[in-house]
Amino acid sequence: MRILLVTHRFAGEEAGGTEILANDIARALTTRGLDLTWLAVGDPPPPQQRAAADYISVPAVFARDYPVGWRAQEAQQAARIEQLLASRPAVDLVHVLHFSRIGLAFLDTAPLRNVPVVATLTDYTAVCPDHQLIVRSTGAQCTSTAPSTGCVDCLGATTAAAGDVESWRARNVAWLNGRVRALWAQTPHQAVELAKAGVAVDRMVRDRACYGLPDSWQSLAENSGGGEYLLFLGRCSPEKGLHVLLRALSDGPTTLPLLVATVPDDAAYEERMRLVAAADPRVRWLPPLSRSNVGPVLAGARALLVPSQWWENHPIVAHEARALGVPVWSSAVPSMRHLSDDDGFHLVKQYADPASWRQAIDAAAGHREPQVASFGRRASAFEAFVDEMVSVYQKEVTR
Repeated sequence: MRILLVTHRFAGEEAGGTEILANDIARALTTRGLDLTWLAVGDPPPPQQRAAADYISVPAVFARDYPVGWRAQEAQQAARIEQLLASRPAVDLVHVLHFSRIGLAFLDTAPLRNVPVVATLTDYTAVCPDHQLIVRSTGAQCTSTAPSTGCVDCLGATTAAAGDVESWRARNVAWLNGRVRALWAQTPHQAVELAKAGVAVDRMVRDRACYGLPDSWQSLAENSGGGEYLLFLGRCSPEKGLHVLLRALSDGPTTLPLLVATVPDDAAYEERMRLVAAADPRVRWLPPLSRSNVGPVLAGARALLVPSQWWENHPIVAHEARALGVPVWSSAVPSMRHLSDDDGFHLVKQYADPASWRQAIDAAAGHREPQVASFGRRASAFEAFVDEMVSVYQKEVTR
C-alpha cells in the first residue's frame, strides 16, 4: 500500500507534537511494510533521521493572514504538488494530519482526485484559522462556532476578509464530512468542539491521542525517580503559559531549580520570558533539545509543569512524562481533564492564577512518592493504535 502522509512541516530539530506524532506513525507504518511518502513544507530531515521512504518538499507560499485569499494560494500550492506527484507511483491513500501550510486543494488534482482520504486533527485548524481557538488580543478562549468576523482580528486582517474566512471554514467542514472517510481526534473535548462546528463524528475512529516512545527510553523508565528539579517543556508561546509559571515561581519559597526547555515559536514572547527568567537564579533555560535528549531531561525531573492557557490537545510531553513515571501538574483545561484518572496527573483548577500555580509548585517540589513508570503499557498501546490505523487504511482502500 502506498500512503501519502501530509503535515504542515517535517519533523526536524524543532519539531512540535504534530510532527513528532507524524514521524512516529511514519516509522511504524514503514516497519509494517507500507510504502510511505511524506509531503510537507520546508526541508526534509537529513537521511539518517528519515522515517519515510520518500519526502516531497514544497515551499512556504501562504501569506501570514491565510486563509484570507485562500483559493488562489491553495491553487498555487496544488499545482506545484500535482507536478511533483506526476513523476511518482500512484498513491493508494492520503492521510492528512495538518494542512495549515499545504491547504486542501491539492486533493482535487488529477493524481489524488479519486484517492481515499483519512485525517488526524492535532489541533483546531479545521475550524480556527489561528489553530488554537484563542482570542489573540485578550488571550481568552474562543469557540469553534465563533463568527468569522472575529477571526480576522486574530489574523490581523480587515473586516472585508471575513467572507474568505467563512468560506474556508465551511469548506473544511464539508471536506471532513464528505471526502474524509475516517477521522482521529486527540481528546474528547476536541471532538465535542468539532461536532459543535458541524463536523460529523460518525466517522471518528477514536478521540484520544496515542503517541509513540523512543525505544532508548525504556532504561530511563526503569531508573527514573527522585529528580532534583522541576521542568517546563514546550513551545515558547503565550498559550503555553510560561509567564504564569515564572510569576508563580517568583512569589514562591521553593529552592528547587526550574529547568525550561522550549521550542521556538513566538520570538517576542520568548525574549520577554528570558528576561524574566534571568532575574531568578532558580531558573535554568536549557539549549534546544533533540527528542533523543528530551528523555533524560524528563526522567531526571521531580515533576513536569504544564501551565497551558488554551484548551490544549493532550500535549505529547505529558504522555512522555507519565510513561517515564514523572508526575505531571497541568492546567485543568477541558481537554486535559480526561487524563486525571491517572494518579500521577494533577490538575490545577484556577490555572490562570499564579497563586494557584504557586501552590502547585510547592506540591510538586514536595512530591516524594515512588514513581511508577508505564512505558511498556504505553508503547504497546501505540503499536495497537498503528495496527488499528493500518486496518482502517486497508478497509478504505478496498472499499
